[in-house]
Amino acid sequence: MLLNVLVSFFVAIQICTSVAQDPLVQLPNGLIRGRQGVTIRNKSYYAFEKIPYATPPVGELRFKAPIPPSNWEGTLDTLHLDVTCYQQNANSNYESEDCLYVNVFTPELPDTEAVALPVMLYIHGGGFVGGSSMNVASDRIIENDVILVTINYRLGPFGFLSTQDEIIPGNNGLKDQHLAIKWVHDNINLFGGDPEKITIFGQSAGSASCAYQLLNQEGKGLFSGAILQSGSSLSPWAFQRRAREIAFDTAAFLNATFIDNRNSQALLSFLLTVDAEKLDTASEQYHNSEAGPEDTEILQGFYWAPVVEVKNPDAFLTKKMFGLLQAGNVVAVPLLIGMTSEEALSFNRNADTLKSAMAAYDQNLAWLVPNDMQITDEANRTEIGRLIREIYTEGEPLAEHLGDGVRYSSDTSFTRSVIKHAELHSKVATTFFYQFSYDGQLGGNDVHYDGAENVAHSEDNRYIFCSGNGCDVGGYPESDQITAERMISIWTNFAKYRNPTPEPSELLQNVTWPLLSTDDGDFLYVDINENLEIKNHPKEGTYGKWIELYDSLGLIDFDTY
Repeated sequence: MLLNVLVSFFVAIQICTSVAQDPLVQLPNGLIRGRQGVTIRNKSYYAFEKIPYATPPVGELRFKAPIPPSNWEGTLDTLHLDVTCYQQNANSNYESEDCLYVNVFTPELPDTEAVALPVMLYIHGGGFVGGSSMNVASDRIIENDVILVTINYRLGPFGFLSTQDEIIPGNNGLKDQHLAIKWVHDNINLFGGDPEKITIFGQSAGSASCAYQLLNQEGKGLFSGAILQSGSSLSPWAFQRRAREIAFDTAAFLNATFIDNRNSQALLSFLLTVDAEKLDTASEQYHNSEAGPEDTEILQGFYWAPVVEVKNPDAFLTKKMFGLLQAGNVVAVPLLIGMTSEEALSFNRNADTLKSAMAAYDQNLAWLVPNDMQITDEANRTEIGRLIREIYTEGEPLAEHLGDGVRYSSDTSFTRSVIKHAELHSKVATTFFYQFSYDGQLGGNDVHYDGAENVAHSEDNRYIFCSGNGCDVGGYPESDQITAERMISIWTNFAKYRNPTPEPSELLQNVTWPLLSTDDGDFLYVDINENLEIKNHPKEGTYGKWIELYDSLGLIDFDTY
């Protein structure tokens, strides 16, 4: 307690004696210097970017769980983030293995009076192979008196290569995230944040990452709420099914002996000598060698993604995700979870390509079957594929019903797993569900198919994040402007009060958001469209039929769903 008081006192002195554009914060590892900014609405804030939360994972630390950073001498400038973790198909000057940094944007620093603002910690998406906290803008959140924290974590083979044994157990990207969350919990009070009011949130793979953090019991006490946007640990793409095979086949692009040599120690010894850029390139080569509709990553599992580890001292996850959720073995914090109305529009922008893929499925109905159904008999798999197509077209070819093909892709990649995750989490903690259905110009999607809904994957983020002049939405329709105000109000309300509608609000049309409970057969949620509307049973026409199919298998040992 005395140490905390002394640290806070020292911080106050540093801030008061420095110029406004040069804020200083004393961390346990050393002193950092940030910068001051101002939003388009003239809200001032302090930014501290590129703060180390881990020792650079280079050399012998490649493929190992992260460890805390070393202390530094003097003052560390944390003025701008200029690095991303190595990622697929980027090849930018910003890529580096030394990439484990956290960024803090706060509207207020502790001075002579105590400050304890809610904190929103964002984990970026990008399919576990791309993305960066460089792309996350803070202004709308800051303007609502909430601190935004963003992080980098290892991607691709650097974050998710696994030999599925104790040599390279895997999940280092998730372990990076966990250490970053712990860093925020332990240090955010020095930036004016309340360590007891931290909300982790993310979109797509960032959402799935947050869902994985909810499965790690070591996260208890580090955060007190979560927002999942369009992704779950149950999403089929958020799980690496053939990790050992992928690890060796990727290495074989660099050293042909690994076509036959399947020795984990030999693989580790070799990969520790490989230049990071070459390993990154090899992972792209592997990806390109397997692309095909029969095993589309977004439907069946990304090549670099979390795994179920063997037991090891640094293990993050050693049991299947569905079983943990079903048993309630989770970090039971309040949850806001949902999806856009037609996620798969983002991945099916070209109608000719979509038609070709759907024609391939029509010829090979077994390809429609999720691998998590664990059906190996080809005849049985084809029959289940026929039943899946029946859900969408009543047996007619998908190639003649492209909108229905998009609906299939949306459901099997996102909708089904997100709804099931919400249902299971609601058994153990407060849960609110949404569907983002507002089809506005700000969302940036111009792809539509007859028979499908209209709002694509990631469109919701366009209404949440912005910076500088990018926050000026005056040129957009009034309904776009209102939706942006609503979205940030809903998100920050949840961060502040653990309720997206804590009191009547004209902006939110005086809606009282219903708690999710399926005990009596309902599934109440809020549809975010031009108006907010309470509805029952999202994706009612298809979700129930999928559940019947899964139930008919007589299995309980699912991983994804």
